[in-house]
Amino acid sequence: MAKKVEESAQSVLMQGIKAALPANISFVDELADLLGVSNDSAYRRIRGETALSIEEIALLCKHFKISFDAFIGNTSSNNTVSFAYKQLSSHVNSFHEYLEGMKGDLSNVMKFPENDRSVIYAAEDIPVFQHFAHPFLTAFKIFYWNKSILNSPGYEDKKFDTIHVDTELINIAKDIYDMYSKISSIEIWSDDTATSTLKQVEFYWDAGAFHSKEDALKVCGELNLLFARINKQAEANVKFDSNDKPASTEKNYELYHSDVMIGNNCVMSQMGPMKAAYISYHTFNVMPTTNPGFCNETDLWLKNLIRKSNLISGVAEKQRYRFFKRMDESLKKLVQKIEND
Repeated sequence: MAKKVEESAQSVLMQGIKAALPANISFVDELADLLGVSNDSAYRRIRGETALSIEEIALLCKHFKISFDAFIGNTSSNNTVSFAYKQLSSHVNSFHEYLEGMKGDLSNVMKFPENDRSVIYAAEDIPVFQHFAHPFLTAFKIFYWNKSILNSPGYEDKKFDTIHVDTELINIAKDIYDMYSKISSIEIWSDDTATSTLKQVEFYWDAGAFHSKEDALKVCGELNLLFARINKQAEANVKFDSNDKPASTEKNYELYHSDVMIGNNCVMSQMGPMKAAYISYHTFNVMPTTNPGFCNETDLWLKNLIRKSNLISGVAEKQRYRFFKRMDESLKKLVQKIEND
């Protein structure tokens, strides 16, 4: 009896790994290379004729980013879900690793054909990717996160100036945005989605944390460009890359306006038959999981939120105009405050 459970768990694991691979990659070759075994040995593991060792299971889960519970706890009676967790600290390389991890996750999604990959993003705050199309705004966000959230050493007495932000980080962020622009996405924004970034700028201005008034106004200027770009994307149903060119020949962007508070940033990525959910915590960190039960529940929650929201992309010109007008007015008030101080 125990042997059947073991074989069943191994079978589910193999199915999960296969689902994580694009169709053009050989499952057998990938497994053989990773485990350092022959193709025949890999086939025996796929068929369940050879049991995987604990070390092999750990290696497979780590490499393919599949949580252990995703194949041993996939029952309705099991209410345990494992999330990956990477602590973002104040050490000098931490933010670089954070961005590289984000880039790696998007690279995995990009391995799948354009019509077989997608993202749904319920945005309590402006989706993190969207900032990265604008270098000066990216620099401000990176500086803010390091100084005000991570309390990184060396930032205590610094005021925002691009000289304090590594250019390599801005370049990585740009690569991240360009990848995101090629992935078919649905974003759900509320009236409060832009509030946190506007408040961050206002807080830094009130606290004297900008190097100059010109820097504060330049951040506002790039926020204005961000809102204009999102508006243009929504009108065209297509994302634009960092060079302001359509990132796809197909429609790959939908924007919804939710009348209710979203509560937290939640992202669902679809890669072929495989889903991954990303839940935000501690401002900008995320905890991902591929647990099928949790991902299915998250997918249902997101689709229910979409049903209760208003589509403001495509032909919904009137609703879109009103939505972006409210954001523009909030930004203009902030600009006037900075100019008049």
